[in-house]
Amino acid sequence: MLRMILSAVLLFSGLIIIWISVFGVFRFHFVMNRMQSAAMIDTMGLFLILTGLMVVSGERSVILKLILILVFQWISSPIASHMVGRLEVSVDPDLSSHVVFEHHEEDT
Repeated sequence: MLRMILSAVLLFSGLIIIWISVFGVFRFHFVMNRMQSAAMIDTMGLFLILTGLMVVSGERSVILKLILILVFQWISSPIASHMVGRLEVSVDPDLSSHVVFEHHEEDT
C-alpha cells in the first residue's frame, strides 16, 4: 500500500510539473524562455514520472530499462537545447531586443 501511495504522489507531481512546463512553452514568446520551460519537462517531470513507474513496477528488468531511458534523455536534452539556442542566435535579427550582451575588453 505504501508503494502505491508513493508511486501515485510521484506520478501526480511529475504530471503537475509537466503541465506547468507545457503552459510555459505556450505562454512565453521568446525562444530562450521556451527552452528553459521545456527543459523542466525533460529533467524534473520525466524523472518523477519514471521514478513513480519504477516504484510501481518493482521488477529489476523494468527498473533498469526506465533508468536507461532517463539517462539517455538527460544526455540528449542539453544537446538539443544547445542546438536550438545556437540556431536562434544565428537566425534572429532582433535578438538584441530580448538579450543584453556584455562586451568584454581584452587586455593587450
